[in-house]
Amino acid sequence: MKIGTRILYPEEAGLWDADILQISVYRDMKDNMDIMKACVRSCRDAGMPYVIHPVGYSLLQQEMLEDVWEMAQLSDTALILHDERSPEGERLGPRQEGLFMNALKELSSITSVSFENAVNTRDIQWFWDSYADSITLDIGHIESSGLSSAEFVTSLDSGSIEKIRFVHMHRNNGLHGNITDHWPLTDNCREVLALEELLRTRPDISVLLEINEAEETDRSLDILRNIRDRLKI
Repeated sequence: MKIGTRILYPEEAGLWDADILQISVYRDMKDNMDIMKACVRSCRDAGMPYVIHPVGYSLLQQEMLEDVWEMAQLSDTALILHDERSPEGERLGPRQEGLFMNALKELSSITSVSFENAVNTRDIQWFWDSYADSITLDIGHIESSGLSSAEFVTSLDSGSIEKIRFVHMHRNNGLHGNITDHWPLTDNCREVLALEELLRTRPDISVLLEINEAEETDRSLDILRNIRDRLKI
């Protein structure tokens, strides 16, 4: 089990004791591509493994795809993408699927692509079965979609479990900043218990913290380290 956290700015690359970092790139953030490149340089200078995670991007739109392609070129361990839906929120239609598969084929020729449950967790099994060779399981999003994360984890089939390479960890705890999740972890919260259940069958994964309160990062990382020590993984 490797433990890490997300960063948004290059100066954050050396703030925390981590095994791996996630460079999150928000599409609506000013100068996001330049900041992403600076984060890549910081991680490389520090010899730190990293993934790149575009947020707010669609492979169905060419202007977005060009940025995602550039991120794939700069990625290290993987490129983590959200599950893709039609503009109407439905499963991809034939034409949309063709565009998506062409884009995915190109990106996969550059780097490992891992898909996260973010847009529609309740239909994610279909998406993973259809398109994902690598899974990023976002446990916080399971809870924010109204499902039990522990039940979700225990219901996963062996094929899906084998595909999991990354886990996103944050807590669902009521509205803040227009969302209900991305809170810091607490001992024995539902998300932590679900992670422990997963680690019993899939210990060789990277767990990436995604919380909004930067000052709570060390505390949440300690909770993850305690799990690793307790399970001896």
